[in-house]
Amino acid sequence: MPTLIIKHKKPVLSRRPGTDSTFYGYGYNPSWPSILSVAHDEADGGSLFIIMDRPCVLAGLTLPLVVPESGTPLAIVAAEMILPVKFKLTFSDAVPLHAAWRWSGGSCSLYDPITGNYPNAGGGECADFPGPYTPPAPATVIAATAMGYGCTLQFDRPIALFGTSPDDAVLFDGVAPMAVANYAPDTLGFECANFLAAGAAWQIVRQPAWVATVLAQPVDGTFA
Repeated sequence: MPTLIIKHKKPVLSRRPGTDSTFYGYGYNPSWPSILSVAHDEADGGSLFIIMDRPCVLAGLTLPLVVPESGTPLAIVAAEMILPVKFKLTFSDAVPLHAAWRWSGGSCSLYDPITGNYPNAGGGECADFPGPYTPPAPATVIAATAMGYGCTLQFDRPIALFGTSPDDAVLFDGVAPMAVANYAPDTLGFECANFLAAGAAWQIVRQPAWVATVLAQPVDGTFA
């Protein structure tokens, strides 16, 4: 009687196309950059060093880093590339010792120049120990320009915003602006309800809650 030979087909494992990562679908993709470490600056208590797993380009301050995770997050007021895989962030206040941090991922000012991909989400605690912290001197207005239903205030350093909805902490001819944005790193542009021309007054009445950078206040002046 002939022997019956049974051949078993190799099972086909289903997988998502375009990746061999077991973490795919959990917010991680190996083709995207990843943060290797976040560490205190031992010379400046208000700064952190970020180390990436590959060279990246830093093109601004739009970065989804939350630190500390508990309490009120600090605002990023300056960013500087130190090496292709290392950059430094300066914050609006001292960073707490071993503060928990979270990078939420998504579109931002840090990306892989070869693929254009943004970093994976991540989190952890700040390594090393923070250095001494000296609050920076307040930023001062060096130029003011009226442009009809808009105006700009230029400062002596880059200015970081918390949002785009201003209040009466800044006034133009006694009226609060309707919107604000960074026209340049050191310049705030305002949309105003009232018409402004040379000779109109501007005031910074108090520290705006929507500006992360400490501003000199109260101060006032007129548009040239």
